[in-house]
Amino acid sequence: MAAATANAAEDVILTVKVDEALNKYYKVEQFLSEMEESETKAREKATAMETEINAQVTVFEELREQAQSDILTEEARKEAMQDGQAKAQEIQAKDQELRKFLSETQRQFAARRQQQLNLFYQDIAEVVNEISEERSATLVIDITARAGDGRAPVLYTDGSYDITPEVITRINATKGMEEEAAE
Repeated sequence: MAAATANAAEDVILTVKVDEALNKYYKVEQFLSEMEESETKAREKATAMETEINAQVTVFEELREQAQSDILTEEARKEAMQDGQAKAQEIQAKDQELRKFLSETQRQFAARRQQQLNLFYQDIAEVVNEISEERSATLVIDITARAGDGRAPVLYTDGSYDITPEVITRINATKGMEEEAAE
């Protein structure tokens, strides 16, 4: 017990708020600004595509009215109906193109954002390691890491408290005993 108390007195446990560090990291600010520019351009392109679709819908509606008009000849109405069907297919294709663009753009932005944030997280982890070694830390805990967010709450440990070999020895201690008991 005295050894554990003496050892605890030597332990240096540090905490860090990685989320706050990420939010105030100049590279993150620059990246988010660049992402906002890219997202604005993508929204503008999507808006232009929507405008084009809306213009085609207007043409389609005019063709549909012509196809139902009593003023036109039967041949002109048939032609308007065929043109309307072609326009409807064109609108459908443009709508699919827009949906695909939105889906792919969203996926690409999410992947790019996650990839870059992971790199920034590594930058922060390197600085955490440097500071941990300078302060002779035993353990550094990210107090903003949440279960399921993919980040490790322990950012640094000196390794002397790793009980993995002991766990492996104990978990494998019963190997073969279960087979003997079953016989």
